[in-house]
Amino acid sequence: MTESTDTTTAAMPTLASQLTNVSSDTDFTELTAGTSIKTQGSCTRLPLPDNIERDQDRLSINGQESSGQPPTTRKNRANEIRKSYQAPPPVVPDLEGEMEKWFTMADRYGFLVENSTQQPNAEQAQKEVERSTKWARMAEHTRLNGEDLHIFKRNHKFVKRIFKGIPDCWRRDAWYFLCTDGLRTAEDDEELREQYKSLLSKPSQHERQIDLDIARTMHGHIMFRQRYGQGQRALFNVLRAFSGFDTEVGYCQGMTNIVAMLLMYCEEERSFTALVHMFLRDGLHDLFIAGFPALMESFYIQEQLVERYMPKLHHHLMNVGLSSDAYATRWYITLFTGGVVSYQTLLRIWDVYFLVGFDIFYFVAIALLKTHQDQLLTGEFDQCITLLGSTMTVPDDDRFMKLVKRLYERGARYIPTFKSNYKSKKNLWYCIVATTIPYEPE
Repeated sequence: MTESTDTTTAAMPTLASQLTNVSSDTDFTELTAGTSIKTQGSCTRLPLPDNIERDQDRLSINGQESSGQPPTTRKNRANEIRKSYQAPPPVVPDLEGEMEKWFTMADRYGFLVENSTQQPNAEQAQKEVERSTKWARMAEHTRLNGEDLHIFKRNHKFVKRIFKGIPDCWRRDAWYFLCTDGLRTAEDDEELREQYKSLLSKPSQHERQIDLDIARTMHGHIMFRQRYGQGQRALFNVLRAFSGFDTEVGYCQGMTNIVAMLLMYCEEERSFTALVHMFLRDGLHDLFIAGFPALMESFYIQEQLVERYMPKLHHHLMNVGLSSDAYATRWYITLFTGGVVSYQTLLRIWDVYFLVGFDIFYFVAIALLKTHQDQLLTGEFDQCITLLGSTMTVPDDDRFMKLVKRLYERGARYIPTFKSNYKSKKNLWYCIVATTIPYEPE
């Protein structure tokens, strides 16, 4: 493999608009480096799609009251939202019949779809049982902070089985074991759980925006389908509590999908503590703060990897005017939960993410581009952006994850260098900007 040349220009990247994804109606658009559109306080927020009417009673820009609305009215609206989530669930006539209908229509993961391809056949179901049994033999029971947990020996067999896919019934324990460094960083989780309860007792300045985004997150899943139902309540609580835990991040669009993913396997408190561990372990703080520094760095690294492993595709995308910042915002800002791939593929990706960390997403991106390389090479800008902005098909999850593993094992060693180069070029860019601003003495 030949070494790639550096094609980074002096100008830092900006993000072009993208298509709405299937898992969430949120559209991650028009984000620019060093600039963010915010709700009151520090809530980093990406613009809404054009086809969604802005709720002026809920939304304020850069801390300014929308439509001249007095603060007392906005405070009352925040109280109303909180009460909606805290009130008893709405009465549904024939709840048992309604739930039975939903479960009948849902696939194995709880998504309401017709003719789902995610239903396992008899052979696949038997294989899942056999693999679950192997994981049961591999797991060791332990107790920590009054909780029953499982630990695993991190050896070659364990890693190999994760790349093959964690059995669904083991994902809760395995994910938590991995994101807490083998439970070593979970020793203080009892304090985190108490902090979670305390945070829930306090109002958050981001409640209105969280409420707005929850209504359009994972709306195809039975857990989040009912307005102010148990799933939406849990999602609201975790996001609201985290906005008080990390006040610099507050809340950012994209986080709803991530938390919803956790809630499909964990209860509220566990989802909150897992989210905290993910932020601390993988530096997700910098992915969501104003300026989105980790997101910008991800674009740079992806460009370097595409040029290294697929120079023809890199050249073609550059010729049609399509750089990674034009389509990959939702890939990284949602940790690939924003309808980038099918849910069953996403689970396999997240299994490995919890094993090795954020860097795996760079190689997931390369594997997706490689999978669709032939289509992309023959497409113009419109065709390419449509493909990259949709839910991208993965014909065979096993082959796809083998490709991700192979790319990661070959390319992970380059990531520190790319990060160092990006940091140097970013500093150089800021120096260039600073020296071009006329000096005006006081």
